[in-house]
Formats: sequence, C-alpha cells, structure tokens
Amino acid sequence: MKKYLYRLATDQINTPVAKVFKLLLWVLSLVYGLIVRGILISYALGFSKKQRLGKPVISVGNITFGGTGKTPLVELVAQYLKTKNKKSVILTRGYMDKKFLGTSPSGSGSDEARQLTNSLRDIPVIIGADRFESGRQALAQYPVDVFLLDDGFQHWRLERDLDIVLVDTSRPFGNGHLIPRGILREPLSALRRASIFVLTKTDLGQKNLETVRAILSKINPKAPIIETMHGPLDFVNMRTQQSKALSSLGRKMTCSFCGIGDPVSFEHYLKNLGVDLRKNFAFIDHHVYKRCEIESIVKFCLYHSIHTLVTTEKDSVKVKEFLKYIDEDIEVLYLRIKIFIVQGEDEFFSGIAGVLDR
Repeated sequence: MKKYLYRLATDQINTPVAKVFKLLLWVLSLVYGLIVRGILISYALGFSKKQRLGKPVISVGNITFGGTGKTPLVELVAQYLKTKNKKSVILTRGYMDKKFLGTSPSGSGSDEARQLTNSLRDIPVIIGADRFESGRQALAQYPVDVFLLDDGFQHWRLERDLDIVLVDTSRPFGNGHLIPRGILREPLSALRRASIFVLTKTDLGQKNLETVRAILSKINPKAPIIETMHGPLDFVNMRTQQSKALSSLGRKMTCSFCGIGDPVSFEHYLKNLGVDLRKNFAFIDHHVYKRCEIESIVKFCLYHSIHTLVTTEKDSVKVKEFLKYIDEDIEVLYLRIKIFIVQGEDEFFSGIAGVLDR
C-alpha cells in the first residue's frame, strides 16, 4: 500500500481509478498543509517555544519525502568536525526499528543510524523522536562540542545554528504538491529558513540544475548553493567485510535489491560500472526485510545462474541476519557511496566553521 501511495504521489500511475485516489489525496494534502502552516505560525508568533541545547546544532535535512542523499552528507560533516578536533553527537529520528543509543554497531536502531554507526564508529548516534530530549541525554553521557541533527529540517521544536537543506536535482520538488498528493513536506516558502542549499545528484539532474538554482535564489537569495554528486566508492563483501574494487564485477551477471528512496539512482550506479544487472528488486524506503523476501531473491538468482548479489550500504545493516539463508555460492556485496562537492566547497565548510566559532 505504501509503495502504491508513493507511486500516486509521484504521478507514476495515471489510470482512471488512480485519478480518483489522487483527488482524495489532494484533499488530504490541503488539510496537511493547513496543519503545517498552523504549526509554523505558532512558532513564528511565539505560542510554541523552540528549545535550545547548550551546544551548537547543525541540521541536515530536506523538504521532500524520499532519498536525497542525507546520510553521506552527515558522514562528510561529521568527518570534517573530527578534523577540527570537535566532538560531535548525531541526533536522528529513526524509522521502523527500536530505540538505539550507542557508539558501535548494534542489532537495534534504524537503518540510517546503523549505517552511520558503522561508518563513524567513535561518534555517538542517538535515536529519538524528541531530539531535544535526546540531546540532553547526550550532554549527560558524552563530551559534546556540536550536535548533528539528521533529517532535522522539519524538527521545528529544536533551535539550530545552521540549516543545511538538500535538494535532489533529479527530482527536485516532485509535482509541487504537499504530501500525500505530492512529496513536499512543507510549502516551498519554508526554504527561507535554510542557511545553505546542497544540490545532490547534479550529474543525474543536469537538465534541472539551472531551474532549481533560479527557484532557490528567488526564495532565499542569501543562502549559498552548493553542488554535489554521489559516486560509488567500492564494494564490500558482507560475509568477510573485505573491500573489492569497483571494476571487480566486470560483466558478471548480477542481481540487486534495495529499500531506499531513490532506487533508480542505485541501478544507475551499477550499470555505469559495467555490471550486467539482470534484475533489481526495489522495495519502499526503510523497508523491513522478511526471510521469505530474501529467499525469493536467492531463488531468482539460482534459477538464472546468478552468483553475485548486490545491495546498498543502508540495506546491508538490515539483512545481515539473513546471510545464513543465502547460498554460499552467491557472493553478497554492498555498494558504498560517497558524496563529492563539485562546486562551492569553500563556502560549505566555511559555513560550518562559522558555527563552531560562535
């Protein structure tokens, strides 16, 4: 059902029945919009109070539903803070899993939280819907110089010192409607709150680049616009944790699966690497895998004599427990993705440095 609703919101289905559902979703989006505007007005007039932690807060978020590439950017910012000898703590909402508090990989915690913990092993990652309360817990347990608020643009309650907003140039604002009729979490006017815009996947969204720049500059001319691309780093064997070169698959017949916001980009990376991709099993973002689903994918591989199975790093943390059900003849890999700043690097890091000096 969730996948069907997402396809309706992104206008991938245009049957007569779908048009009726879209009308209903449009009505719901009007109600949602009124609620969001009411909340924003309440904060603007001071009826709802924002709360401030005792340390600087840097938010990384977006204005749309679906994957824009936040996690690699959070990793990039965290690594930068580390080079500046600043102790950071990541506060994340977490989705579809249990509460997690810690600094090392765990069987609990959301997919993004576990991915961040795997990549940033000495940086605490704390899950909680109330990020202010999570921050207070962190201050009591860890030395903290700065907080990183993952997916925090709509967490209006917590005051932040820098709002980094990502925009996926391959599908910037969907059809312009608020959820559930579209993919916008807030009206575009909310982008006035942004401190820095980061355009992601500019290689995939080249045709939209100038239009997106013009829209953002009109809404918020003071915020610098940074351009980035996501690119493959390497493959990692899930059984041995050994890194493999991007060229190692050659023209091997391969099957893949993912549960991310933008499965098309994942397929794009694999095909650009020359992988002979026979099928990609795409699930909805934050999908919680079942044993039967993994066994079905394995069955497809064995039937078609495919001995290489690839997933995303985000998905890899959720399917470790199912490795024992995957035939030993099948090599199971995940693809690591890195974000590269292609324009505006100095502006980006100077903006972060300015927060640290406050």
